[in-house]
Amino acid sequence: MIPLESLAACWMVLNDLLGELTKMEVFIPELTYQDFRNSKMVIEYLRAYKDEIRVTEDADLRLRTEMEEKIYTLRQTIMVWAEERKGVEYRQMWEDRFDAALRGEIPLPKDERETPITELPREKDVGFFRIRLPEDIPVEVISEIAEDCRVLISLDGDNHLLVSGKRECVDEAREIIGELFYGKSRIEQA
Repeated sequence: MIPLESLAACWMVLNDLLGELTKMEVFIPELTYQDFRNSKMVIEYLRAYKDEIRVTEDADLRLRTEMEEKIYTLRQTIMVWAEERKGVEYRQMWEDRFDAALRGEIPLPKDERETPITELPREKDVGFFRIRLPEDIPVEVISEIAEDCRVLISLDGDNHLLVSGKRECVDEAREIIGELFYGKSRIEQA
């Protein structure tokens, strides 16, 4: 089984390649972007709760195995696009980076969760919110909401969820998450 830090580093390499391909105006299906968002969220979940998961034997083994398979599938797909666009040498360069990440030779950047919320960029038409979720929230539920609302989410070890994206998408996610976990709002809209 691949160490979680290596799995996160592999995701980072593939994400960098995806960014390069996007700059080259390679068509990337929306489903691929959704797979990337969901994969990142699940990897963050597994990394955030790795001590608790270790205590209960094989608790999230299935989820971790699925993530490894998803990363390998994304690797194959994106590497084919890279080779089609820039050739075999370009693909091999990225394959080497991926293999280095797999071996644990690519360090992860400083943990994003340590960034104070006041230092998040305030771009026009970009919204975000942070909420503490009740205990024992299935990661699949949050992942589905993120996919349906087209938002980025990250979950830290204290069950704090950060949701960001287009303002209208974030508003929709806020409403769905609020109703799902806290019940219908009693505040009437003016």
